[in-house]
Amino acid sequence: MKNIILSAAVSAAIAPLTSTAYAADPMSIVITASRYEQAQADTSTPVTVISKDDIQQQQPKSVAEAVALTPGLQVTSNGGYGQSSTLYLRGLSQKRMLILVDGVQIGSATLGEASLQHIPVDQIERIEIVRGARSSLYGSSAIAGVIQIFTKKPAQEANYAEIEAGIGSMNTQQASVSGGWSNSKSKISANVSHFRTDGFDVMPDKASQGVDKDGYENTALKLDAEHKINQHTISAGLQVIDGKTDSDNCGPYGASDNNCESEIDYTTVYAGVDSQITESFSLNTSASVYQDSLQRFEQGEKASKFVTDTVSLGLQGHLALDNNITFINGFDYKKDDVSGSGVDGFKEKSRDNKAIFALLESNQQGSKTALSVRVDDNEAFGSFTTYGFENTINLSERISLSGNFAKAFKAPTFNDMYWPDSGNTELDPEESNTASLSANYADDNGLQLGLSLYQTEVDDMIAWAPTEQDPSKWQPSNINSVEIKGIELSAQASVGATHILFNADLMEPEDKSTGKVLIYRAQKTANLRITQQINKLTLGFDTQYTGTRYTDAANTDKLSAYTLLNIDGQYQINPQLQLSASVKNLTDKEYVSKKGYATADRTVFGSVRYRF
Repeated sequence: MKNIILSAAVSAAIAPLTSTAYAADPMSIVITASRYEQAQADTSTPVTVISKDDIQQQQPKSVAEAVALTPGLQVTSNGGYGQSSTLYLRGLSQKRMLILVDGVQIGSATLGEASLQHIPVDQIERIEIVRGARSSLYGSSAIAGVIQIFTKKPAQEANYAEIEAGIGSMNTQQASVSGGWSNSKSKISANVSHFRTDGFDVMPDKASQGVDKDGYENTALKLDAEHKINQHTISAGLQVIDGKTDSDNCGPYGASDNNCESEIDYTTVYAGVDSQITESFSLNTSASVYQDSLQRFEQGEKASKFVTDTVSLGLQGHLALDNNITFINGFDYKKDDVSGSGVDGFKEKSRDNKAIFALLESNQQGSKTALSVRVDDNEAFGSFTTYGFENTINLSERISLSGNFAKAFKAPTFNDMYWPDSGNTELDPEESNTASLSANYADDNGLQLGLSLYQTEVDDMIAWAPTEQDPSKWQPSNINSVEIKGIELSAQASVGATHILFNADLMEPEDKSTGKVLIYRAQKTANLRITQQINKLTLGFDTQYTGTRYTDAANTDKLSAYTLLNIDGQYQINPQLQLSASVKNLTDKEYVSKKGYATADRTVFGSVRYRF
């Protein structure tokens, strides 16, 4: 029986996936969909796996670039690398996604989301993206789905050392050194990466204050260790990320100025024990401490500082019976503490959340059924119960139908509840119901087709708006009701050494109270990716279409649609030495992702990688 993989400690045992350009290998092992290892073909909810090979070939410099071709996902960026960006998954913003790194939830408890722009791509092994509500397994924030990032670790009994360096447009520089050692019982690995860029002026409308370049710098360290003692696997890890961003906006609560900076520090320490108690039952325990620190500067002087300290504990059991029945149950504990000058006026600076959950799966010949339920008890707003139901029927060896229904929720943030003179302690959690229906076709020749219909309704959505008593004062309340309907189309095929991937999304994201389209959600998107293997050379080409988007709730201001073209190449000189190059925005397209913010012109980047 496959062991549970809940924390980074356990995920270290997973071998790298070797897909090409987001290819969905049905035998790929995924973890995030059901909190345990299973073949991707056995999941009833859509899962996209972005492998190490995908990342090395396409050479993204941010997580947002790495996931940009995912079906149903859109990216809005406030400028270049290191600047704020927001992902939208099936029309729901990043605040309504759960973000994990090696099983550890990351993000600011005040802002309510993770700043993915600071996660170094050099340290990523693969990314799993689950599209669809998952609160019944993970709790708050998993309304849209779950994104889990797995970092690089050595395979068992495989030693290596690797160095990589690259340069590109805007004086962009990237370098990393990594290595790992392992034997039949132990594994250790280390990775140090550095990235810097001069950037460009991200808010050109402020040219009257002087044109400046808004650069970014990031240094990160990752350490992991694992040791097996009989039926127990003990592992631990550390990740430290230090970043510095120049910007023209001193944050959501500061002034707009050319002389703004922010320094971020992320630190994660985690450990876990995976125990194979019997042949059919395993037990996983995990613990982590995560700190998210943001220090803002205005005119060179320290301004507001926001710090989140999160302690998490987990216990999960996995029982696999011979008649293809799997039972998962467990307990999660999470405590958030906030501090720093930015929260000095908060009435509350700490809260905890306790939860129990269970999953029952039956995988019989021709069909699979899954039931999940979770009860969260939050110190701030009380208890909340979520559940999910999934069923897949195999109509033939090649065709399957899947239906899902899930209830999910999103808890108010510290800012929502306790921001001085504006917070609302009477807020209720956002509630959602999601239903989906999917049809999939796959043959032995590499052709895969997929069609998904989905509908999500979110009630009590939290929105900040001017108060009736004082229009200059903004306050959050449960006022919005949202309905999102969509169709996802996907196709991929391999013809000899050529691989083709295509997906498109048609969506109606509506504010039910006004009948208007939600801001920054394109109703039409499409992606095409083609890779071609020519002996030792792999060439890649992709095009990304994003339709028109409204920038205001009244739908009076619209951004134009745009199409981006990118190319990349990778040449394997020998088993140790590899050369890579990429051109982003090949046609030098002028476009707007977020109103008031500039986007990058054509950029070129090249790198060399040597593996000892």
